[in-house]
Amino acid sequence: MIASMAGVAAWPAVRDPAWTAGPHFVGLKIALVLLAIAVILRVRRRILVRLRGLGWRRTAIACAAAAVLFYAAWIFYLSGTMPSVTVAYNWNMAWLALDGFEALAALLTAVFLFRNSVYAALTASAFSTSLCIDALFDVATAAQGTPLVTAVLEAALVELPFAAISGMLAVKLISQRMHRTPW
Repeated sequence: MIASMAGVAAWPAVRDPAWTAGPHFVGLKIALVLLAIAVILRVRRRILVRLRGLGWRRTAIACAAAAVLFYAAWIFYLSGTMPSVTVAYNWNMAWLALDGFEALAALLTAVFLFRNSVYAALTASAFSTSLCIDALFDVATAAQGTPLVTAVLEAALVELPFAAISGMLAVKLISQRMHRTPW
């Protein structure tokens, strides 16, 4: 069994032996970003009329729109090229790092709340986001059967409720700050 699994999970993956991560990914990402910028520049007159008077937010909105276009194309590309089975090196370190980030975000949120700092909203939203990512990858990478049931239960009963509470805390902190002092 182990010998056969080693052949199945070897890099590059069996599903598409030609698929390898490499320099062409960087080139493709750059091309997609340039395409997104070209599309935005093409429709910029219509966009700029709506964004007039927004100052620095105009640049942020344009960057966000370019990111949306980029990720739409990138996800479409990856859906047809990425293997469904592969070896993940340093898998344990990736999960330890994610859980460590979650712990650090929770700790910093508590410290910033204790100090009544504006940064508590940032760390609370980072904690909420990282919990959602953790839940997503727990469920998406779980094997069928008991591991999948465990991952779904953990996501539904632990990670997502804490993410919702932390997200609501971040929103409450931001709204309190906006009512007290303008940015």
